[in-house]
Amino acid sequence: MTKRILCALLVLCALCSCALAEELPDSITMKAGESLSFSLPFSGSWDSDAPDVAYAEGDTVHALSEGWAQLVLMDGENEQTVDVEVTDAVPAVIREAIRIALSEWEEVGEKRLDKSKRGNKYIKWWGYENIGWCGAFVGYCLDTAGVPLEPTDTWRKVKPHEGGIPYSLREAGVPKLRTGFTNMERITDVPRPGYLIIFGAKGYYEDVHVGMITDVSDRGNGVYQIFTVEGNIGGSTVKRYSFLYDSLAEDKTKNMSYLPEEAWTQEGVYYEGPRQTKSGGKKYNWYVTALCQTWQ
Repeated sequence: MTKRILCALLVLCALCSCALAEELPDSITMKAGESLSFSLPFSGSWDSDAPDVAYAEGDTVHALSEGWAQLVLMDGENEQTVDVEVTDAVPAVIREAIRIALSEWEEVGEKRLDKSKRGNKYIKWWGYENIGWCGAFVGYCLDTAGVPLEPTDTWRKVKPHEGGIPYSLREAGVPKLRTGFTNMERITDVPRPGYLIIFGAKGYYEDVHVGMITDVSDRGNGVYQIFTVEGNIGGSTVKRYSFLYDSLAEDKTKNMSYLPEEAWTQEGVYYEGPRQTKSGGKKYNWYVTALCQTWQ
């Protein structure tokens, strides 16, 4: 009996040793948004020459955005360098949708578009005139790129969508989009390129507008810099915006803020925090209501 117990303990120890984290390598390739834990050669503090690309805390390396970063683990006597390559996790078809959205922005050039099928291809794509066409704009871009779309008017009964593959809904109404993505269990607080971003206005409506996220930069502590491209905005045209979004804000209606002016670096982008809806002589500040996962 003693020998059997000893053998069992030896087998258990072997299994435990196999389950130990991989030793820290000299180089790592990771996907954006991925985190990996390693067995460290010694305890120490980390430094990163590109913390917006990758950084480390404790025994875990975090990849944020595409690019290269060199991480250094130090304890005063020892030092180990780790080269991290972060590849783009965004599916190719979603990247194509982003490219199309940006090319539409360049083509429109902030020209005011009417709300008929004659001069507005996004409304022509949707098939109904005289609508707020922000949802039709993002739908047109996703559809043109080849992203599969749930058929129109199925938003109430669409089921959870497993697998995380690129997917959206053929809808233009903002409340319908949010309900559909909620039913598919594809609502999140963490922004990624290609996600749809739904805005609400405090004291007005939760679903007033939708755009597409084109770029995201993690600023730490749950704060992200977001770039968007949006249709039916600023006088019925297409514009780009950038702002800070606090995914951990205690008051959700205050989760948008302005970037410092020194960060206003891209031409043609409106660096605005909480925009406003004006109605009945009142002004209602915008906030981010939901992020819809067109991919996972």
